[in-house]
Amino acid sequence: MHDYLNQRGGAERVALEMARLWPEAPIYTSLYRPASTFPEFAEREVLTSFLGRLPVDSGFRNLLPLYPAAFRGFGSLRQDLVVSSSAGWAHGVRTGRDSTHVVYCHTPARWLYGGEHLGDRSARERVARPLFGALRGWDRAAARRADRYVANSQNVRRRIRATYGIDADVVYPPVDVDRFCPRPRGDRLLVVSRLLPYKRVHLAVEAASRARLPLDVIGSGPSYHELAAMAGPTVRFDRRLEDAAITELMENCRALLLPGDEDFGITPVEALAAGKPVVAFARGGALETLEDGVSAAMFSEPTAEALLAAIKRVDTIETSPETLASHARRFSPQAFREGLLAAVERARLGTSRASPCRRCRSPRASRRRSRRRFSARRSSWCS
Repeated sequence: MHDYLNQRGGAERVALEMARLWPEAPIYTSLYRPASTFPEFAEREVLTSFLGRLPVDSGFRNLLPLYPAAFRGFGSLRQDLVVSSSAGWAHGVRTGRDSTHVVYCHTPARWLYGGEHLGDRSARERVARPLFGALRGWDRAAARRADRYVANSQNVRRRIRATYGIDADVVYPPVDVDRFCPRPRGDRLLVVSRLLPYKRVHLAVEAASRARLPLDVIGSGPSYHELAAMAGPTVRFDRRLEDAAITELMENCRALLLPGDEDFGITPVEALAAGKPVVAFARGGALETLEDGVSAAMFSEPTAEALLAAIKRVDTIETSPETLASHARRFSPQAFREGLLAAVERARLGTSRASPCRRCRSPRASRRRSRRRFSARRSSWCS
């Protein structure tokens, strides 16, 4: 399961690696646009919901009230194992009593539990806000139905515990570190990101424009026109590049800029694999993948001034490209596969151990309680 396949981002790379791990399994998703996502998905069986028939692509976020119905429309999946790659929707699919459902959570829905994802001033935010109470109820009920949660970082693990009361495993996302060759630093700064408000790409654009620093911004999203309007002559945009072109930019840039609070952040690890340091906001997943003064120059205030100061400091980092690349090795696809398979095995063991329910001795109740024993906040199945 995956939320939607119409982008080229870190979550889609995770879903693609899952598809390689289980090559015979179909991929369920709300909507699929082959031209907008990674071409490797075209080699797989992709099953879409009714939303796949609607003429939307870049406007898919406007459909948010319909996604629960889209995943409910798949019915109750009877496969032995269902693995969801979810940042808000795919975990809501229903599964049979004998199925094991493992959720790989990129984050509990940012748009539902934090206002900056949509942007407080957006029309979508104003329209959706009256629905948030019902959607939060749906979201938490969906999370409780899963047999096991896996977080993509310690950062997201803490967020899962605070949002759902679930204690999740941690398996870092797969990063194709072998795709990059560590090279000396170049002249241009680089941002590779979806252009969404919470990514704070505007800080990078503002800083580079003010100091007349050469900057490449790679990515698309609803903030593109606003960012392009504020950019100075030293800032270049490319709304879509193939992996080979992004690899070349990574290998030849001066440093990668990461101005947002990332759940994990695959692009910083890719930059390390290419031998480049990162200028990163000191919060979220960056604290797990980067070390200030060794592989990154961190800044604590989300301002252009703080970002500019960190850009000056990043040039003083003396760590060699080869050493930076070695720091990226622990996030390889092989490490991801081993970690996810171990989590799946723990979930399967959890579903196989059922003891009589202490309250009513009901086999059905005891089995359901056993399947959810990893949750820190158990539901009362016997009431």
